[in-house]
Amino acid sequence: MRGVFSVISVKKAVEAATSFAKYINEEEELNALRVEEVELSDDDKFWLVKLGWNDPKILDNKTPSAQLTDLSGQIPRIFKIFYVDADSGEVIKMKKIN
Repeated sequence: MRGVFSVISVKKAVEAATSFAKYINEEEELNALRVEEVELSDDDKFWLVKLGWNDPKILDNKTPSAQLTDLSGQIPRIFKIFYVDADSGEVIKMKKIN
């Protein structure tokens, strides 16, 4: 187990994940981007940062009849987990959650 001082702060991990999400989606605006969950991996090697944002294109791409079945009025959201190296603060991996 690492010493507390060798791990970047949760704030830095969230900043790295958010910056990376915006960078890889540079053509699109990430509407209602927010942090959903953050945790340090069991081996203390990564911050696991779950981000979510609205994706109105998911609804727009559905047929009109399929759109009618979603009467909640909520815009679908995309959720991804970003693996941020706990020492360097670099995003190592991103994983989509269904």
